[in-house]
Amino acid sequence: MSETSKQQERLWQALMKPSRSRRLSIQSLEGRRLLAAVNIPDDLTSAPDAIVSVPVNIDSATGVRAAEIRLSYDTSVLDLDADDIDFGSIWGTGSDTQVTANVDDAAGTVVIFVSASSALTDVSGSLVELPFSVANDAVVDSTTVLDLTQVTLNEGQISVDPAPVSGSDSTDGLITITAAATGDDSISGFVYADANNDNVVGTGEAIPGVTITLTNTSTGAEFQTTTDVDGSYEFTDLAPGDYEIVQSQPVAYLDSGVNELTVTLVEGTALEDQNFRELGLLPQYIFNRLHTNTVMPVGSDNWNDAISDINTFAESTASSSSTSSEAASSSVVAASTSSASGTESATTATSDSTASGEPLVDESNTSPVASTASTVATAQAAMGSPVGSSDDDSDDTAAVDEVFASNLF
Repeated sequence: MSETSKQQERLWQALMKPSRSRRLSIQSLEGRRLLAAVNIPDDLTSAPDAIVSVPVNIDSATGVRAAEIRLSYDTSVLDLDADDIDFGSIWGTGSDTQVTANVDDAAGTVVIFVSASSALTDVSGSLVELPFSVANDAVVDSTTVLDLTQVTLNEGQISVDPAPVSGSDSTDGLITITAAATGDDSISGFVYADANNDNVVGTGEAIPGVTITLTNTSTGAEFQTTTDVDGSYEFTDLAPGDYEIVQSQPVAYLDSGVNELTVTLVEGTALEDQNFRELGLLPQYIFNRLHTNTVMPVGSDNWNDAISDINTFAESTASSSSTSSEAASSSVVAASTSSASGTESATTATSDSTASGEPLVDESNTSPVASTASTVATAQAAMGSPVGSSDDDSDDTAAVDEVFASNLF
């Protein structure tokens, strides 16, 4: 048989040989050994006496539903409040995301647990955000290390590569202290409860103690302040640039929906009236004290003190009263008042009892007392007239009418 014939025969045998089919297998995502890289940026900058937002980033969050993060920092340069640590960008709106953090400020260590009810898809971004405060005596041009010591994803089901270790490695972050960019520009405004819906800061409408955060979107530098007794805030000595102003929503008030403002400063600008408008006190925080002549007239020092106490009380009890707050947040109660000449006062300054169940507050003690749902309902019925002394003039009564106008927003 010729060589050509032999080749043809081998080809024919190969064609006639039964083929072997490969069975497809399906492997679940949970069963795969996934990998992710986690680190802190090493190009962060901040000026002394400023706030720098530090992200712990992940390159791929496929399958991630929980993370444990540990890191350490230099307490002589940085300070951190556990309550300020927030979930990162990969969790979206964070509607079902929970963050638990423990900060040992003496040792300079942080432990963070963040989790959600379902696994994430292939997204990248930050697992958590840590707003560190930089010491006012931090040395310009110096650096401080953020040592990422451990990251565990899904209780170890997802590997982290490279794995962070205590000490210097590629996952650590670095903050360079830079000179503060200063100028002559300023940004100011008010936070107020617009009870009469006129979009103007009126008598007795100021909300003190609200945290306002200013961020230079070009440099990342952050500054914070709180509103004064008249509801005002101000940032001075600012350099020209683009800024974001964020209000921390005051718990005791119905949200108007606008908590962020974006502005641009040009050289020599004093940008005013960057206001945040709330819609009024939620019903569970309208205490009887606001209708006693111990805090009248509206806008007086005693009035402002009472409002500050209510705000403090609301913040401190926000977590425990979240259920009742949500139930009541659909409306704002503003008590209608009438002329003192036509209606008998519901309470007096010297009375030891109340019409609504909340003890009246004397001038020596203005600490807030919790209002229950039944208290609020009774208070609404009892708020038909203002309470004032015989010395109250018509202007005071008009101010009361404005602040406690009987309209719902």
